[in-house]
Order: sequence, then C-alpha cells, then structure tokens
Amino acid sequence: MEGSASHTKWMSVETAMTRYVTCVMASDKIKDAWVMLMQKGYSGAPVLDDEGNLMGVLSTTDINRSVMERYDKARALSSATTQFPDQDAAEREQVRILTLAIRAVTESTVASIIPKDQKVLSLGPYDSLERAIKIMAESNVNRLPVVKDGKVVGILTRQDIILVLAGRRRVA
Repeated sequence: MEGSASHTKWMSVETAMTRYVTCVMASDKIKDAWVMLMQKGYSGAPVLDDEGNLMGVLSTTDINRSVMERYDKARALSSATTQFPDQDAAEREQVRILTLAIRAVTESTVASIIPKDQKVLSLGPYDSLERAIKIMAESNVNRLPVVKDGKVVGILTRQDIILVLAGRRRVA
C-alpha cells in the first residue's frame, strides 16, 4: 500500500473514528464497567464525570494492574507470615488471595483506578490521523477519545486507523 502513510497527513480523525462511543461513569462500580467491556468485546472506554466531562480512559489493563497490585501485596504479606503444610494448601491460599483481590477491585469505583497522574489525552474530530498516530505511539495508548465542544463525540482506536488505511470501515 504505497503512499498510505502520506494519507495520514490530510485524513482527519473524523474519517476513521467510531462515532457511537460507549462510555463509563467515574462513579460506576468496576465490576459493571468490566462486564460491559467484556460483553461488547472492548478493551477500554472513556470515563466521564457526572457532568459528562472526560476524566480519562479505563482499560482492561488498568483493571488487571489494580487486581495484580492488590494480589501481590496480599501474597507478600501471606508468604511472610504464614507457613503452609503442603503445596495444595499454598495454592488454595493463592486462589483465596486472588479472589479477594478481584472482589475488592470490582467493588471499587472506576475513578479509584484510573491513573490520577496521567494527562487526559484526546483528539478533536478535525485533527489529522498523523497527529493521532504520533500521540498513540508516543503515549503507548490503544485508543483516544474524540472531543468536540467539551463532549465525547467519538473514539479512535488503533484498529480504526488500520482499517481506514486499508480502505475498509469498521462494521458497526
């Protein structure tokens, strides 16, 4: 596909973005957001506050990271304080700890696990695909919300970019 990279200079985000965006609220329980993401086959979604303003993006990676942080801390404490009579008992304890970590995270709110120190990245519908690709590559993100007049109007994923460069569109 010779010259397709040059197309990104004049193609707008609007030509590639997904217009029907599923967002999650910062006040939602993680379990509800996680189930929704799994049901829809998404790996992330924009997070909105109660006024509909973009607060960030929740990804399944964020959820997994949060579970693993809790699991690792609890497992380290357990290992330091408990001797198990056999391997089966140790494995049962690891399963118990993982179950508790998942429960604790899923009962938390979305706001509690989205990275607080992370700059909220977004695009405008008239930004170039070249700019979008650069931001995604430099920030190592898979998706960027598209914002117009302060409201989320779309989302651009790496898959959207690949499809538009290949001359195809996402099937809704």
